[in-house]
Amino acid sequence: MSRRLVNRSGGAVASSSSAPSSTALPDYQPPTCPLNDSARRSLAELSSNRGTVAYHAELKDSLRLIGSSVGDLHERLREQRHKLEVGRAKREEKGTDKSAEEQRLETHLVDFEAQVNSLTDKSEQAVRDLIDHSVELEDEAAIIGDLYNHASTASGPGHPQPDQLDGVEEAPAPSLLNLLNDQRSEKVAEYSALSMHQRYALNNDYGAFKKLWHDSMAGEDGAPLPDASRWFRADGQPVMRDLADGMGEDDDDDIAVAREVLSINCPLTLKPMEQPYSNRKCKHTFEKSAILDYLSMRGEKQCPQTGCSQMFSRPQFDQDFYLDLAMVRRIRRTIQAQEQHDMDEEDDEDGDDDDEVMVRGHKAVPGRGPKREKVER
Repeated sequence: MSRRLVNRSGGAVASSSSAPSSTALPDYQPPTCPLNDSARRSLAELSSNRGTVAYHAELKDSLRLIGSSVGDLHERLREQRHKLEVGRAKREEKGTDKSAEEQRLETHLVDFEAQVNSLTDKSEQAVRDLIDHSVELEDEAAIIGDLYNHASTASGPGHPQPDQLDGVEEAPAPSLLNLLNDQRSEKVAEYSALSMHQRYALNNDYGAFKKLWHDSMAGEDGAPLPDASRWFRADGQPVMRDLADGMGEDDDDDIAVAREVLSINCPLTLKPMEQPYSNRKCKHTFEKSAILDYLSMRGEKQCPQTGCSQMFSRPQFDQDFYLDLAMVRRIRRTIQAQEQHDMDEEDDEDGDDDDEVMVRGHKAVPGRGPKREKVER
C-alpha cells in the first residue's frame, strides 16, 4: 500500500510502506503569492498610522516631563547659589567671620551641583533616545505605507500582464517581508549617516529641552542660549557645561532677540500667552492660535515681530515652531509674582484703613498690628 507525502513547497512525493519513517524536506521559502484582500486591509490599517498615535503621545509626554524636571533642578541650584552669594556679601560688608550655616551651604552646593549635572547628562541622553524612537516610528509608518501601495498594485498568479505570452509562467510576487527588511535597513543607514547636529540640534523637541535647561540654569538675566551650531562638539558630544561662555560680539543680535522675548505678551494679541510657540529660526514667540491665524495655507509670510525678516508658512508650522516650555515657566512665575504683589498691596490698603490699635491703653502706630506681650513662664 502506498501513500503520497506533501512537502512544504507544495509538491507531492511518492512513498510506500517500505519508505523511511522520516523524509528530508527542502529549505523553507517565504510564500510568493500576493496578499489577499483581508491581508491588504490589515496592512492598510497599519499604514494609516493610527496605532502609533498613542506611542507618539507617550513620547511627547516623556520629553515634557524630562524637560520640566531638569528645569526644576537647575532653578533650585541657582536659587541656592544666589542665597549663598547674598549671605556672603552681607557678611563681608559687616566684616564678620564665615558662619557655620555658610560653610554648610558651601559644602552642600558642591555635592548638589555634582548630582544636578549628573542627572542633566542622563536626561539629555534620554531626550536623544526618545527622539530616536520618534524617528523610528515615523520611518516605520512610511515603510508600511509603501508596502501597502506596493501590495495594492502587485498582480497575482493567474492574472498575467497583457504582454505575457501564453504558456509563460508569471514571475513570482516579491516577498513583502524582504521589502520590509530592506527598507528598514535603508532607513537605519540614512539616519546613522546624519550628524548629531542634523539629528538633534535641528529637532524642535531637542531645541525646546535645550532652551528650558539653559534658561533655568542661566536665569532671565543671563546670557541667551547660543545658536544650535554650538550645541555639539566635533566629536558629537553634547555641550552641557558653560555653553554661554562662547558668546562674543557676533552675538549681539541673539542678545537683542533674547531681551525681546522676555515679555510674556504675544506680539500679535498683546495679551499674556497661554500656549507660547517659538520659531526655531528667529526665536520669536507667539500665542499658538494667533500665529496660526496670521499664517496662510499657501505661500510664506514674514515674521510679525517688528524688524524680523524671517519667512515661514502654515504647512511648515510643526517644523518651524515648538511649544516653548521655558516661556511657559516664565509666564507662570510672572503671573504668580503679580498675584502675590496684588495681594500684598491689598493687605497694605486694609491695614491703612484700620482704626488706630490700642495696646494696654496706649496708641499704636497706624497700620501695624498690636505688640504682643511677653508671656512669663
